[in-house]
Amino acid sequence: MVYSGAIIGMLVISLAFSVTVGVLSATLGMTVDEISNTDAYRYFSYLLYQIVYIAVIAAFAVIYRSKPAEFGWRRASHFKYYLIGLVLLFGLMFSLNFVNNAFVAFLGLFGYELPASSLPSLEGGGFVGVLIVVALLPALLEETIFRGIILEGIKDIGTVAVCLLGGVLFCIFHQNPAQTVYQFVCGAAFTLLAVRADSLLPTVLIHFVNNAVILFNEKFAFLEGLPFGAEIAIYVSSGLCLLLSLGYLIFIDKRGNRKREWEIKPFAYAALAGILLCIVFWITNLISGIVS
Repeated sequence: MVYSGAIIGMLVISLAFSVTVGVLSATLGMTVDEISNTDAYRYFSYLLYQIVYIAVIAAFAVIYRSKPAEFGWRRASHFKYYLIGLVLLFGLMFSLNFVNNAFVAFLGLFGYELPASSLPSLEGGGFVGVLIVVALLPALLEETIFRGIILEGIKDIGTVAVCLLGGVLFCIFHQNPAQTVYQFVCGAAFTLLAVRADSLLPTVLIHFVNNAVILFNEKFAFLEGLPFGAEIAIYVSSGLCLLLSLGYLIFIDKRGNRKREWEIKPFAYAALAGILLCIVFWITNLISGIVS
């Protein structure tokens, strides 16, 4: 219900926002394109989804009388999971980015083009605002939903199943064809880390760091133009980090392991509306990228 509620809420608020922009366009004598290129519009386009996440989380907490600790907001069982999470993230960001780029190149064979960036200005103090809206809030709220509420509700279907399902739900939720591979693996790996740590705090940390690194690179381009040898060293070391961290979490640390204990049908029925909407939006975005 939380998953479907978030998607339906995003759809409703997006439609309301579009209508509002249309009214403002007529009132201010500006075209929709002119309004959409303003920083105010771009900030609102990110904040609206965060408002939906907050509303869904609050509704869940009130209806089920749940405290934050009951859906993941508790201290990690051991500090090592924060370190493992950072090592895992380093592996994901670079070695997995190579795989994701190959997937985007594959989509490009069919005419798909990456959508243009719609970030607010990163100049001056605006960078802090973008860091909060694009990096911090999504890390806090998306992790609360996915590695908190949803994970607490479905983790008894078995560790392997819940990690794969967590990856699928996370990647289609973002409805971004270009990031499908990256977000699927991140979703599955973050879910595994949360299961082992019995907390979503390590995943909040690495989710924020992931978003922040992307923003810092967008502003300072510190990963651009690296010597070939440095690129090879980064990819090799990140690949080793990915293998070592996942190997430890899968084969050595068995904390939180569960065998299948109940049917997945109750979850599937409640989440079906959200899953179908996400798939439709993912296909729509793919077609849009090809047509454009």
